[in-house]
Amino acid sequence: MSRIKVENIRHPDGTGDNISLTDTGLVGVGTASPSTALDVAGAISLGAVALPAAGTARIFSRNTDSNLYIQTGSGNTLNLLDGSQNTMASFGSSVVILQTGNTERARIDASGRLLVGTTSNCGGPNSIYGRVQIVGNDSASAGAGILVLGRSEASTSITAGEACGAIVFSDFQNGEYAYIVGEADGTAGGANGYPGRIVFSTEAQGSDSGPKERMRITNNGQLRTLATQTAFLVSSATSAGTSEYLIGGQYSASSPGLGTNSFRVYTNGNVQNTNNSYTGISDIKLKENIVDASSQWDDLKAIQVRNYNFKEETGHETHTQLGVIAQEIELVSPGLISESPDRDEEGNDLGTVTKSVNYSVLYMKAVKALQEAMERIETLEQRLNDAGIA
Repeated sequence: MSRIKVENIRHPDGTGDNISLTDTGLVGVGTASPSTALDVAGAISLGAVALPAAGTARIFSRNTDSNLYIQTGSGNTLNLLDGSQNTMASFGSSVVILQTGNTERARIDASGRLLVGTTSNCGGPNSIYGRVQIVGNDSASAGAGILVLGRSEASTSITAGEACGAIVFSDFQNGEYAYIVGEADGTAGGANGYPGRIVFSTEAQGSDSGPKERMRITNNGQLRTLATQTAFLVSSATSAGTSEYLIGGQYSASSPGLGTNSFRVYTNGNVQNTNNSYTGISDIKLKENIVDASSQWDDLKAIQVRNYNFKEETGHETHTQLGVIAQEIELVSPGLISESPDRDEEGNDLGTVTKSVNYSVLYMKAVKALQEAMERIETLEQRLNDAGIA
């Protein structure tokens, strides 16, 4: 290969050629054997370069902050690496387009949005503000937009609890408010498949120790929560009644929401299940200090059973009900009463409490009193029999 040497530009030690021009038009800088139109060996430092069409526009510039900038002025378009109809990058007056195979793959629009699979923002009240928007996927341009977050390890190296991908919610001053993390939930690979879990973490008010796990969806679909106050709160915009429910339970389900109903808590507080079975842990192996309960006769006699209805402003149903009043029960059997603090919508303590009655224990007191009544009846019957007047 013949070349043209620029003899007056050489290395300080006199060896080698700084600039070479081959007979095929290849230019080498720092190399005597260029393989492309411009082959530079070593670092490149670029100052401001003006576009021919607009002297104020810059294509590449290295500013005093040592950052490399790619810019164009208004009305100018620059195509980089444009050959064989395969444009890789196009810089226009308001958009940067990245292409492969002469097909657009991504762009940065005039608003600074990174658009993948689309040439315009997705619209909608919030998506117009999205900095990153993905439309379609490699399988179908009209398919779902897919964002993949992956760990750079093989499954055989990933152990339970290690994160595969995460979304972090933060401010501009290192404040981290919440995480959503996809983690391994067991040994992966082979017959084990790829068990995973989703972990949701938030930082509590008054804490500065970083977000803590609050909810987890395990690999088998189990939902777990951890809270510093009320752990599970559900709300419905439907008025109190039995047409809609707050919580529902199903069995033999093929997918979420498609199963046989077995348990419901309606918006008016009614609890319904298929077999009217409500159980409590009662195994003797778990209990100690087991003795006969004392008489409940006097307590039951003193309890006042009332008819009442809830005030309309409480939002509860206002039909007539049968039951007891907490403050009256408290005078007879204070152990049946519990108190919960009243809170506003933000969870702030209002300084007042609402009293509740432990009806399950009240019913057991009634069972004990009934047993006492049965004994008295049986004793009376026996006396009548003995007197021959039964």
